Amino acid sequence: MIDRKYFSRQVALSDLGTRGQAKLAETTALVVGLGGTGCVASVLLALSGVGKLILVDRDIVTFENLHRQPVYSRNDMGKAKAEVCASFIENRAPSTKVEYEAQILDGSNAGELVRAADIALDCLDNLGGRQVLNRSCVEEGVPLVHTGALGWEGSVAVFKSPDTACLECLLPPGSADELARCEDVGVLGTTTSTIGSLGALEAIKLAADMTSPLIGKILVIDFLAAEQHTAIIAKRRACAACGDGQQEERESRLITLCGSGEYYWPKAFGPSEFPVIAKSLPDSVIVKKMGASVILARVDSSQIALFRGGGVLIRGVSSEKQARAMAAALLRRNPRLRSRGTARKNLKNRP
Repeated sequence: MIDRKYFSRQVALSDLGTRGQAKLAETTALVVGLGGTGCVASVLLALSGVGKLILVDRDIVTFENLHRQPVYSRNDMGKAKAEVCASFIENRAPSTKVEYEAQILDGSNAGELVRAADIALDCLDNLGGRQVLNRSCVEEGVPLVHTGALGWEGSVAVFKSPDTACLECLLPPGSADELARCEDVGVLGTTTSTIGSLGALEAIKLAADMTSPLIGKILVIDFLAAEQHTAIIAKRRACAACGDGQQEERESRLITLCGSGEYYWPKAFGPSEFPVIAKSLPDSVIVKKMGASVILARVDSSQIALFRGGGVLIRGVSSEKQARAMAAALLRRNPRLRSRGTARKNLKNRP
């Protein structure tokens, strides 16, 4: 039931009205990536009256996040972003149902998550994850709102395959090598917040069955120069996601993250092992449980976050080799994991 007083300023909009507000209440939105754009977009969607949110993120809150990710505070450092963001929204917008997954979105769960949603928002910071989400949206016929922010620039695009091109038409495999990182280029909090707001706005239009001139197009804004450009995204016949191109099988592997010395392994251990991991780690490791989703372990100057879903995030190492050795050594000391052999096998077999 719509709270007419709460949403009185929205239903007064002639293009939205009571009918559009009712559609928002019936909408489930999937937000993948809860950094600078995603945390803002998810909160605004909830405050607009979206009935259900599914939040997905594989990261924890760090000190470097706080200048551009206003949902999180110092007290949240070390906790899973998905869990903290879900709690924030539940306190601010109790009429919105919130579910969260503190794990990576990949080929094993993308289809199920996308099928549960009416609209998906790409608020990720890596091309591989964007392509996995995009392909699932193409397969399931779910509209995708893309957001991106780096340096002084930001972009928003809306895809409705098969009527429009898809994200992979714009960013095909291999283009990741050409993309800069936020650590190198920098990013301003007002840039990510603005792009997150625009992404939420486009998702609201889709949910309310309103027309949007951005469908099938990308809007690029240079905030420093106060310039913006809109371009039509052409379909690529050879696109592996929505065209005739050949899709490559992607195996689960180590992922290098945006920050220096950060690595992530999806499914490094079985989720059922999470409750006993903290008790099984060696006494020399400083361990702290952060909320319901993360166990933090500190080894010398490095930090390892073990997620309930089986992911492992390592920060403060100088190389992939060091990260791999540290994670393997830590998990192998867990007798329950050693008996199953799962973690050792996964880490050993990944390239």
